[in-house]
Amino acid sequence: MARIPPKLSGLVKSGAVVAATPVQDLADFSAPVATGKTGTLLGSQALAPGVAAELPSPAAHAVRYIAVDLIDPNPLAPRAVYTPEMIQARADDLRTQGQHDPIHVTPNPARPGRYIICDGWTRVQACLVHGTLKTLRAEVHQGLTHVDSAIFGYQQNEGRKQHCDLDRAMFFEKLKGTGLSAVQVSTLTGIPENRLSMYKALAQLPAVVVQQIEKAPELFGYNAGAQLARLCPANAAASDPGVVKAARIAEAFAAGDKTFKWLKAQVETFLAHKPRTVLKTGANFRYPEGFLRGRGDTVQLELHIDQPERQAALLEELRTFLRERGIVEFSGATVEQLPVADQGTDPGQA
Repeated sequence: MARIPPKLSGLVKSGAVVAATPVQDLADFSAPVATGKTGTLLGSQALAPGVAAELPSPAAHAVRYIAVDLIDPNPLAPRAVYTPEMIQARADDLRTQGQHDPIHVTPNPARPGRYIICDGWTRVQACLVHGTLKTLRAEVHQGLTHVDSAIFGYQQNEGRKQHCDLDRAMFFEKLKGTGLSAVQVSTLTGIPENRLSMYKALAQLPAVVVQQIEKAPELFGYNAGAQLARLCPANAAASDPGVVKAARIAEAFAAGDKTFKWLKAQVETFLAHKPRTVLKTGANFRYPEGFLRGRGDTVQLELHIDQPERQAALLEELRTFLRERGIVEFSGATVEQLPVADQGTDPGQA
């Protein structure tokens, strides 16, 4: 009986056979998507889940030196946090080691002769702020949309583990702002759709809370952001007690000596002892003709108007006022003409 030859996969695992070609994806695009499967595609190629597509084979890109003052930021930049320390460190690296890898840009369609950054914005800032280099070696990618270039940069940063969750949260909201649905953002980024809501909570924290997070963004995951968001009512002012508390918790957590369990306990304690707003009741306004009263969840208006014309005009104005504020009459409602006098009935009460 003939001997069965060993499998190639086993030889590779044992080290007997070494791959002669790189196994990593090319820098520009993900690996081609197999028929019938869904992959992460660039923005202009994003498809609904379950739809198969073939990515174009990467073409060689022109490499040239570009003046740093001709490079514009990406409006959908995947990174939001750039500290002065980060930029200074990159400037020092460029000064002592030079530029190892090219940055990636695409022509700016709105400003001929200029470019939009796809990947490498920290190096551009280092040169602009510290004057390290006047030009940078760049690969020029043609025909990329803002979403394409942003996704390209996102994939590069994810590969280098250069994102914090605050970066991701801000980026996902920018993508949604272009009209992409949560499903499409999930497909583009590989983040489960149900987790995007937690990233959204982090991105929508008040500015005073985000300022504390930016002191040590690597410590704040999306779970921490979702907990802090529980203290911050929508559109709350910086002076709101919950926002103030969230900022204080974030400041303490940024010191690096607290656990997520501590942060969550702080949130739970504040919510358990949060004072409840008590609605004032009783007559609010009095008039010669009657009163306007708020009592619990009820608003009552009672006026004595003895001129039918004035009463009818006031009723119509009140109906219009209520409709404009979303208080709509029952369908089929009719206006009843009240009698001027009928067995002692107060005429014109409304």
